[in-house]
Amino acid sequence: MTILNIHIDNKDKKKVKDLTESQNNKSMSEFIRKLITEQIKIQETSLSEKESQKVKIPDYIPKNKYVGFIRGAIIAVSDNPSEIAQIAVKNFPDLPLVIKYNGAKKKQMEYCFLNLSELNCWKYAQVEESSYPIFPINFKTNLGEKILSSSIDTASSLCVLKKNSFDSEDFEVKREEKVSTATGIIITKMYSCEITIFNKKFNTEFILAPIADCFPFNALIGRNLLDQLDTYLFGKKQIICLKLAS
Repeated sequence: MTILNIHIDNKDKKKVKDLTESQNNKSMSEFIRKLITEQIKIQETSLSEKESQKVKIPDYIPKNKYVGFIRGAIIAVSDNPSEIAQIAVKNFPDLPLVIKYNGAKKKQMEYCFLNLSELNCWKYAQVEESSYPIFPINFKTNLGEKILSSSIDTASSLCVLKKNSFDSEDFEVKREEKVSTATGIIITKMYSCEITIFNKKFNTEFILAPIADCFPFNALIGRNLLDQLDTYLFGKKQIICLKLAS
């Protein structure tokens, strides 16, 4: 084991001591080790190659198709980014995803709507010139389990699942509720299921709603789940990190 001597001034030392005690760490050394481990995870993720600038679509790929790349290797060819993202989160959940379109450039549509004791980070998925913070989440239905590529919606109090990702019969209906949306107030069914992010399970309510196939996610995570997590977005580095809220 290598021992590092780190000099900090007395003011910061007192802050570290107070934070150590407030978070029930065994010692200041343990607290600092956790901080260093989290920073290493963030910096390692940010140093992922800028693959969007390096990958090239081979000549044999049909025109007007989307192509998914992981570390320069083709993982899928599809008519839409949504299907490619699903393949990526199922088979390569921790690796940076790049999606290119083999055709005339399209204008991207705008949208609005773990052992998690450790910090888990993902590089944003690249779809042409746009980027999206996505990560894998496991949904347990009446018929089994399914992993969905998911993003976050901090303006929403509810989680939203893509309507055609599941049949409504796959879930338990809790009740009907009025929900305020960008197009006005609607009355919709509220569903519930068990959601797993790595090894942590959450019983979560959600609605089913359309999400366009041009987006690389099939679920939006709202504050009813986000409030149980610590979420970090590093916009310039294009990284999303999650851990269980302490």
